[in-house]
Amino acid sequence: MAILLSGALLCGIGTGCTDSNTTESAKADYTWSNVAIGGGGYVTGMEYNPKEEGLVYARTDIGGLYRRKKDTDWVPLTDFLGSDDWGYIGIESVATDPVEPNRVYFAGGTYMNNPAALFASDDYGDTWTRYDVPFHCGGNQSGRGCGERMRVNPNNNKEVWFGSRDSGLWKTEDYGKNWEEVTSFPVTGNYKQESNNIGILWVEFDPASTDLYVGVAMTDGQCIYKSADGGESWTALPANAKGMYPLHASFSTEGKLYLAYSDNCGPNLSPTDGAVCVYDPKTDSFTDITPDLKDGRQGGFGGISVDAQNPDTLVVSTLGWWSDNGDNLYYSKDGGKSWSGLFNLSTKETNYQMDTSEAQWLDWGRGENQAKTGWWVADVNINPFNSDEVMYGTGATIYSTRNITKIDEAPVTIAFDAYGLEETAVFKMIAPPSKDDSPQLYSIMGDLTGFAHMDVTKCPDDAHFMKNGKPNDVDCAFLNPNIAVYTSEEKTSALNFTQDGGKTWQTVAHKPDPAAGGQVAMAADGSTCVWVPGSVSGKPYATNDNGKTWFYVEGLGYNAKIAADRVNPKLFYAACDGLFYVSKDGGYTFTSTGQMVADSAEPITVFGQEGNVWMSSSTLLMYSEDGGESFETVKTLPTVDSIGFGKAKTDDSYPVIYAEGNDGENGYGIYRSEDKGKSWLRINDEQHLFGNLNPKYITGDSNVYGRVYFCTDGRGIVMGDVAQ
Repeated sequence: MAILLSGALLCGIGTGCTDSNTTESAKADYTWSNVAIGGGGYVTGMEYNPKEEGLVYARTDIGGLYRRKKDTDWVPLTDFLGSDDWGYIGIESVATDPVEPNRVYFAGGTYMNNPAALFASDDYGDTWTRYDVPFHCGGNQSGRGCGERMRVNPNNNKEVWFGSRDSGLWKTEDYGKNWEEVTSFPVTGNYKQESNNIGILWVEFDPASTDLYVGVAMTDGQCIYKSADGGESWTALPANAKGMYPLHASFSTEGKLYLAYSDNCGPNLSPTDGAVCVYDPKTDSFTDITPDLKDGRQGGFGGISVDAQNPDTLVVSTLGWWSDNGDNLYYSKDGGKSWSGLFNLSTKETNYQMDTSEAQWLDWGRGENQAKTGWWVADVNINPFNSDEVMYGTGATIYSTRNITKIDEAPVTIAFDAYGLEETAVFKMIAPPSKDDSPQLYSIMGDLTGFAHMDVTKCPDDAHFMKNGKPNDVDCAFLNPNIAVYTSEEKTSALNFTQDGGKTWQTVAHKPDPAAGGQVAMAADGSTCVWVPGSVSGKPYATNDNGKTWFYVEGLGYNAKIAADRVNPKLFYAACDGLFYVSKDGGYTFTSTGQMVADSAEPITVFGQEGNVWMSSSTLLMYSEDGGESFETVKTLPTVDSIGFGKAKTDDSYPVIYAEGNDGENGYGIYRSEDKGKSWLRINDEQHLFGNLNPKYITGDSNVYGRVYFCTDGRGIVMGDVAQ
């Protein structure tokens, strides 16, 4: 018996739903965007709508779903998913309706051991209906670049089909209101990679007929199945070579099915071999059209796309070719009989020009050598309305070609194309009172290390890209923001200092402790720095010459939590063993003030306010205005996970306090206080929950009233501003 699933309404961005616990003023108070980086994570797939020019969707492995319309930037569509539902922001597949472009669907589920759901929208993704399902997805696991696993039937767009990893084929016949298992489909896929089911790889409809094709990861090579009767029965196509998996498929308008194969499903494991084939339903036969340019190719093939305007024109990408140039794109105008590539390592010829001018950090320190074409290129798409544009996702961003039809006449321009799409996993930000020549923000994050942001509205340049290490903490001198320091888990780059606003970083050559990582606090003028190594026996050390000389910090035990006063360079604060400590000599010696603090509490200091230190733990918020000699308890925010400070509304008022927490009435969210914690206003709503808010870290902007930044695990640095 088929399993029948029905849905329940969920909110999305826009005006679809409201939160009765959120005040009207709070809902209208803020506009949300991102600190501009330019991607930063893996874009696993993109889908152009074939009917509406300029409409395209992009899915990411941990950052949710994005939409772009003609002449606009990418817009996030899954910010309505919050901490309880963050597991859905790893997008397994997306499907745009070729008949009614306003309709769109996605499968959400980051890991196979978490719940999954299917989502449907009839307003371009502004609002969504969710359907819980009994199977699982792996949006951030092996095979996440395969697909698309979800497809709308162009002959009857009420039908949407989805191929799961572990429970076969599913479909809806009413625009996603009810889903049922297609029990006639004969296999579920038996290939596993890194212990993860890969299952069904893609679903495709033949535009020259009503036939349906499904690709499955089967170890015996029997990987493609066809149905000519709407899924009532299935025929296996001739088997491909055992151990070869058709990761992507694309039909020409004439009904030929083009396939990109690899010997594994990537991307965590790099394929070592692959093939490109075309299947002709008229003859029921395959032809091998693998590019053979004697160009030194390694690895397999990832994405493939046929030009909607030219049925013999197609592009295919390599997958797992870790060349100095990156992955290659091969382009054919004759159905794969002959090919042109972006580069040839054997002849050392290149036929492309990377344009990273709008996100210059993508050069990744290569100097005179241009940026790589990208890696983990699992999906490529020829714009159905512009044959010159091939859009493809990489492990760091989105690129698009500008003139690929001229590949045999001139170098192909490949340009950054991820405006508005941000997918970094962020650890911490520091927003000092910046000046014209100093950064507005320092950030640290996964994969990319971090940046010194000279302008938070523009993608960073390569000179201010940290690049080096796996960061743990960052701090800067608030009286001279060009002086900063960050720590790293890698012992060869455990401590790194800059004196020029992040243009250059000097790694400490000799440390007083073999450990790496840990916490760091810098004096207000940068004269001293205190480091607590990231180890069980993390005894603090101090330096006054950027790590050339070190001193034991006296008076503190192991694993102290430290902070520097933002005004007085001599003042440092610490929490250790349940007591509060202060240093009045630049961090060399600490003494207890006798004040008791929670074991989990961390000191947070306030710019422009000497002696002001706040202690934050999950259930207790308190502050001192006399350097920790006494504390006042704030009871108006019963749950608080992080706090930070931003520019006051007027010059004579206290800095604005921002918090992640719960006031007991308006739910968990982002709060703001302009009266030193006497009252709080929730400034986000249920349409703006931003997925996984981990680690918990928030700060205001020292220069811009009302501006707040906070960390996400996959949605980059979210930036909120008072609505104009």
